[in-house]
Amino acid sequence: MAIRIVSCEGAVFAVWGKPTMDDVEMIVSRVQLVAKTSGRRIVYITRVPGDAPAPEPNVRQRLNEIMPIARELCTSYHVILEGTGFVSALKRAILAGLMQLGWPRGTFFVHASYKTAPIKVPLEIRPDAEAILAMAEAKGMLTGPAPVTSEISHEERPARARRKAMARARSVVLERT
Repeated sequence: MAIRIVSCEGAVFAVWGKPTMDDVEMIVSRVQLVAKTSGRRIVYITRVPGDAPAPEPNVRQRLNEIMPIARELCTSYHVILEGTGFVSALKRAILAGLMQLGWPRGTFFVHASYKTAPIKVPLEIRPDAEAILAMAEAKGMLTGPAPVTSEISHEERPARARRKAMARARSVVLERT
């Protein structure tokens, strides 16, 4: 097993190593739990480091099978497919092209870096994306190699951080109107 997951109200972040069937089921369970406890659809952000090995065929098949669940539970879905150069850019383009067919417009995104993910999240839920990325950063999950073991954690966002994020989102909305 090789996945690290952190979640909070409204969001889940995962960084993948070589996924197993158990890892896939772990992420499905976590997304379902967070959506249920949040009482709404959530933001899902996943990071695939450049050194992460490809999943086995049966795991790839299971990942395809869970996409309808993800579409139902995620209002914004982001894949950070790391790597530089032509081959990495081509992989991102192919993934984005394939996944856009089955997702509502403006829901599924592929990024080269975690830094661009919040920009694509709708303003009303951007605080969730910012909070989960801050938690992932605090745990060292935004950079570095693919994990070789699994870890899962759920954290409450500090009330102060929630208030600041909401105030930022409101000020952006006011600036645009």
